[in-house]
Amino acid sequence: MYAESTDMPDEPREGDLVYPPLTWNPRPDQMAVWDDLQRHVPNILVVAHRRWGKDELFLTDCALHAMEEPANYWYMLPEAAHVRRSIWEAINPKTQLRRIDELFPIAIRSGKIRENEMVIPIACADGKESLVQFLGSDTYNKNVGGSPKGVYLSEWALCDPKALGYLRPIVGENHGFLRCFTTARGKNHVYTMMQENDGKPDWAVHVLPNSHTHVFSEPQLRSFLEENIQLYGAEVGQALTEQEYECSFDQIVPGSFYLDLLLKAEREGRMLNLAPRRDLPVYAAFDIGFTDPTAIWYVQVKEDGWIDVIDYDEFARASIPEMIPDIKGKSWYYAALLLPHDGPHHEVTSGTTTERILTAAGFAVQIMPRTDDATQIPSVRTLLPRCRFAQTPTVQRGLECLRHYHNKAKTDGGKVSWSPKPVHDWSSHGAKAFATLAYFAPELRSGVQPPKKAVKDIFERDQSSAFEGGGWMR
Repeated sequence: MYAESTDMPDEPREGDLVYPPLTWNPRPDQMAVWDDLQRHVPNILVVAHRRWGKDELFLTDCALHAMEEPANYWYMLPEAAHVRRSIWEAINPKTQLRRIDELFPIAIRSGKIRENEMVIPIACADGKESLVQFLGSDTYNKNVGGSPKGVYLSEWALCDPKALGYLRPIVGENHGFLRCFTTARGKNHVYTMMQENDGKPDWAVHVLPNSHTHVFSEPQLRSFLEENIQLYGAEVGQALTEQEYECSFDQIVPGSFYLDLLLKAEREGRMLNLAPRRDLPVYAAFDIGFTDPTAIWYVQVKEDGWIDVIDYDEFARASIPEMIPDIKGKSWYYAALLLPHDGPHHEVTSGTTTERILTAAGFAVQIMPRTDDATQIPSVRTLLPRCRFAQTPTVQRGLECLRHYHNKAKTDGGKVSWSPKPVHDWSSHGAKAFATLAYFAPELRSGVQPPKKAVKDIFERDQSSAFEGGGWMR
């Protein structure tokens, strides 16, 4: 509750600004989380069933924090498009009001909202101001200069887990807080966060299945189950219902192209401690991006035919010349760098192509022709049973991409079909790089001899003559 006076009475006086409204209270099953929010626990993770009211609860908390302490606050969903559609432009069908107007009413604002940036200025005591900004986790590294004190990550299981590595140091430096809340989505980064932090003094972890909250009745749950079975079939429908309403962490990603094969690899013990062999070369398979990340898988082909996946990299907003020192700095030598069809295209920061840059740096380069998803996905599924995966954080990041890479179900006239086009999100880059590897897999050989000359450092060369007609454009 925030009032014009600095003396806060137990009961609001006429003319006081009361927030949250007296008509709003957390439900009994939400009180444990609300108490931790009011106690300002630094880190809170909530895994709750669908339609528990996660966003309403945390948006209310965000507004309260913004009123109490002048600072920047970020409220993030998996993608910027989700934010605009689900929160910023969403209308409450019961009140016909915009969601943000209900949760951030004009009475608590200090000025006009900034529609393009999705920013709401909030009035604080003594004439000061907070800014609440709505963002997508897919653009976390593009908000250069932003310094939030509080970060809210809605549907955290669907967000890019790399966002946390970027955000946590900023929040820590500002003595701020982190709020992650989501529906369960298998044993991914949410499950790891829960296992690692439950019981720590600066954390509160809540797992709230419907059997605990009783938000939905048994007949309602049966109806949800029947709908999911109709959409996805008996096995997937049952597993998905348990995931969404009982917080089951069993792996299920509807529409995932590769999850079944990755689960099989786990069962067969093909995710293990793998050390690169110094006597074997490495193949590096790329998906090239600039505004999007560039993803690279590193593999060795063994004499018995196994393909050992030993490393994975993602480079965000980096040019190919900037990546070369990292690629060269690995503890192995290369048989070839495997590029997608756009390898011969012009590189964004220079007057030449990715292929020519890497060739001039001393690498052997092979180019994949243009292929479509209908070709790439089956080739990856053919390759995965031949692969073993190192249990390293970098490879685990790549595996998260492969697990999450999926399409969506469409319902038309009561019939369910699957979109042939994969969803483009944070997982696409790692999956596409693996498709590059899959294209070349039948040709990859073990025991290629190391190069006679060391790979040249392109930055030690005379850049004016490194490429015909060009230097580096910066």
